[in-house]
Amino acid sequence: MKQQLGFYMQFSALVFLPLLIFLQLEIGLKIIYMPICLLIGVVLFIVGTRLRES
Repeated sequence: MKQQLGFYMQFSALVFLPLLIFLQLEIGLKIIYMPICLLIGVVLFIVGTRLRES
């Protein structure tokens, strides 16, 4: 169960971050949202990795 949750967390981070870049280029989000969302994506990926390894 933990491995599946970790996989979905990693998958969502890998889908979310390129989508965030696309939205930044197309819509022009405020500059403060980019680092915050990047940090959230990195934390999500790290937690997913730890769950998959356990």
